[in-house]
This record gives sequence, structure tokens and C-alpha cells, in this order.
Amino acid sequence: MTKYKKIKLKISQRVSDHLIQGFLIFLSVFFAFWLTEYRETQKDAETLEISIQYIASEMRYNHIRIESIFEYHTNLLTEIDSLRKLSDSNWMQLDGSDLTNWKGLQTPLLRSTAYQTYLNSNIIDNVEFEFAKSLTRVYYAQSIIERLDNSLIESIITDSEGLTGLPRLRNLIRAYLSTLPEVMREYQRAKKDWLDKYGYDINIKNDGLKKEVNRRIKNN
Repeated sequence: MTKYKKIKLKISQRVSDHLIQGFLIFLSVFFAFWLTEYRETQKDAETLEISIQYIASEMRYNHIRIESIFEYHTNLLTEIDSLRKLSDSNWMQLDGSDLTNWKGLQTPLLRSTAYQTYLNSNIIDNVEFEFAKSLTRVYYAQSIIERLDNSLIESIITDSEGLTGLPRLRNLIRAYLSTLPEVMREYQRAKKDWLDKYGYDINIKNDGLKKEVNRRIKNN
């Protein structure tokens, strides 16, 4: 009977040892998976942080470009409209090179490489939904400018004759001056809500552009 108890005790100890070993193995595997997932999460968070910083830097560059083009086109439009008011100006036969402020046919050519890289990465699922919506609004508005740029470039290639004639140039300038404030409006919203801390922290300097952007913000 005593021998039977010893055998039973040894079996119980072996089962207990196996259970403990099994639990330790399970724990080590679980910890290994958890550690791998944690490292991947940390890596994705770091990658996302860098990606947003690149987007903020890209938008900072675009912001400066938008202000520059808006001011240039505003000055051209002011000069063209002044000529239109003169009865003897013959402005419809004039060319852009006849303008005092003429510095060539300048376009915004805004950048979107950082945003496209962000879209093509596997970190997009880690972005807050409202932040993702904000970026979508920004670059959708910007895509209108990009299409306008592409259309202008195609016109230059296929029909350069008369492209800078004042009537046609005036229509082009008005198209840019009506869409650039829309882009800047979305830029300022994204800056205020999300991107200020990532490096896009500049305000609008051009008074005319600022006034138009503020008007559109209030109306929407």
C-alpha cells in the first residue's frame, strides 16, 4: 500500500512538473509574440511620426508657394484690370510680357510626394480617423490645383500661341486666385487641429489671401 502511494505520488509530481513546464513554455511563447507585436507597434508608431513630419514639411513648402503665387497673380490681375478700364489701352491685343509685373507664366506646382508615400505605406490604419479625414480634404483640394497645372502644361505643349495673351491669361489667373484660397483654408484647418506640433506652424502673411480664407472658413 505504501509502495502504491509512492508510485501515485511520483506520477502526480510528474504530471505537475509537465504542467508547470507546459505553462512556462506557453508563457515564453506568449511573451515572445507579445514582444514582437510590441516592437512592431513601436516601429509603426515611429514610422507614422516621421511620415507626418514629412507631410507637415511638404505642406509648409506648399504654403509658402501658394502665398507667393497668389501675390504674383493678384498683382498681374490688378494690372490687367487697370488696362481694361483704359479706353485706349487695346488690352485684348497685348501679351503678358507687356505687363510691368510680368515674371513669366508661373504656376503653383505643389508637392504631394510625402502624402502619396503615406498612402502607400502600411501605417495608414494607425492614423486617427479625423486626422485622416483632414489630410484627405487637404490633398483633395490640392488636386484641383494640380489638375489645373497639368491642363496648363498640356496647353503649353499643344498650343503655346496666344497662351499669354491678356484675355486668356486673365481667365487663367482668376482660376488660380479662386482655388488657391480653398487649398489654404484646408491647410489652416489641418494646421490648427493636427499639424502645428509637427512643423507646419506658419500663418498666412498675405492680407488678401488671409481675408479670403477667413471669409470661407466663416461661411463653412
